Amino acid sequence: MRRLLLAFALTFGMLVLTPSPSWACSCAISSTPQQVRGAVTVASGTVDWTATDGQTRTYKVDFDAVYKGSVAASEKLGTSASEASCGVSDLATGKRYFFFIDGQHPGAMRIGLCSGTTPYADALARQITSITGPPGKPLATTDSSTPATAGGGNGHARAFALGAGGLLLLVAITALAIRRRT
Repeated sequence: MRRLLLAFALTFGMLVLTPSPSWACSCAISSTPQQVRGAVTVASGTVDWTATDGQTRTYKVDFDAVYKGSVAASEKLGTSASEASCGVSDLATGKRYFFFIDGQHPGAMRIGLCSGTTPYADALARQITSITGPPGKPLATTDSSTPATAGGGNGHARAFALGAGGLLLLVAITALAIRRRT
């Protein structure tokens, strides 16, 4: 019985505490109407600056038109720092883009490689306008202090919680086995 319990504890511990494989980003090709429907907010704006901590990337964007949802005149958009994790990593400062955003003001606003963020083009603006109607103006507020959340941020917390739970279970089983031995 003890051996079975020990084998179970070791197997469970290895499953929980072993790092999981990372999966590469894989996007299905979406049409512009699908991207508009899938986004909470669609807006155009110019990238002011970008910053990264290695895990996440933040873009500060000055918005000029809102096609769907709501954004302030200036917002921070979060994404994964790596394209392999579906992050948007190649937006140039000073350049105008269409952003298909998961979230709206106020709140966390995320963009991803698969969402459709793309350089601004008049033809695309006409296509989006035919779907959403004429664009509105961004909100007058300049409160963009809400932290941006990149995709995948909860994965590390979940892995830590599972690992901690597995470790506690292993300690409890070991304590129970020692207690039964004495």
